[in-house]
Amino acid sequence: MSTLLKVDNVDSGYGDIQILWDVSISVDRGEVVAVLGPNGAGKTTLLKTIAGLIKPKKGRITMNGNRIDGLPPEKVVGEGVALALAEKELFPSMTVKENLQLGAFNKGARKKLDENLELVYSIFPKLRERESQRAGTMSGGEQQMLAIGRALMTDARLLLLDEPSTGLAPLMVKNIFTGLRRLMETKTELSILLVEQRIGQAAELSDRGYILSNGHVVYEGDIRQGIATQAFVKKYLGV
Repeated sequence: MSTLLKVDNVDSGYGDIQILWDVSISVDRGEVVAVLGPNGAGKTTLLKTIAGLIKPKKGRITMNGNRIDGLPPEKVVGEGVALALAEKELFPSMTVKENLQLGAFNKGARKKLDENLELVYSIFPKLRERESQRAGTMSGGEQQMLAIGRALMTDARLLLLDEPSTGLAPLMVKNIFTGLRRLMETKTELSILLVEQRIGQAAELSDRGYILSNGHVVYEGDIRQGIATQAFVKKYLGV
């Protein structure tokens, strides 16, 4: 596999508050990479920095060989990066289909609107059933499906997922991860960078992963094998 995303020696944060320190990670084409760690480790800050919502203080970020650090968010989307935040940020008074259509705002995505809409419906069939329903009347799990679906409507090559299971019932968590597995089987060229608190589900979906602690990368490798040992979990994840 060839490298799609490279984050090299990045420092980032909010104003004078530094959250990430010399962080380096990579994601290959067609790969799912997990980012794990305790609350406050800098996981969401990392995703926001990649997506252009935060400008790094140091380092460089490249997507498919093109430098994207410092670009505004809409330009980062144009490079094939889409972010689905835990907060979802949907338009509650608009229908499911209208929310999805808004995801295809860039020129390239508009050309593939129907194709990507069918992809989203095939991954999360519930959205097809609810396409005329207002987003604000849906359950939390259905809204999370919609947030992921809207990100896919940008025709992304790299999907950044920020804790997609947050606040969801176990059955809905299962449905979300089933959909993500279906997505990777269907769109094999897509890559996912997944921030997740549910370690088991993240490890099962991912090819490998990183662990952040206090803004530093403290582990890189096979997460699935690592969490099988109590010593690993205690050392790196504190649980």
